[in-house]
Amino acid sequence: MEPLTWKTLANELEVSHQGLHLWRQLEGAPATADLEAWKAFKTERGLGRVRATGELNSLKADLLREQIRQVRAKNEREAGEVIAAEVVDDMLVTLAQKLDLLLRLKLEVELGQRVIGKNAAEVNVEGGVILDEIREVINSNIALFQTDAVSWPRS
Repeated sequence: MEPLTWKTLANELEVSHQGLHLWRQLEGAPATADLEAWKAFKTERGLGRVRATGELNSLKADLLREQIRQVRAKNEREAGEVIAAEVVDDMLVTLAQKLDLLLRLKLEVELGQRVIGKNAAEVNVEGGVILDEIREVINSNIALFQTDAVSWPRS
């Protein structure tokens, strides 16, 4: 059997002649054109192209599906069909602040004055009235609720 040329070795390893030349400069590379030694070196170093396997194709398909999902979600947001999570979070914070203000106004500011001198039954009735007032504000859209009893911070 005649010795392999570097060009033939490159073909056998499925790499370009230039690529094999670069590999030859790596530390620990075989000095001769020995096919078995080069195959072992190639495998050991993970050189060359990675051939597609079923698992690799599955991962690529998963990645492509995820990219498609992200693009669709972006398109839905831009079309106005979806509200960004940051916007919802900001809205919930504002609503919580307004609900807190409403409850403080009704329970801390008004409650004491409204139940002074009343017996337990009258206090219960007054509590029901306050609850109805709170429910009315919430049902009419608490997002629009404002009061002059507490000053609003300036943004």
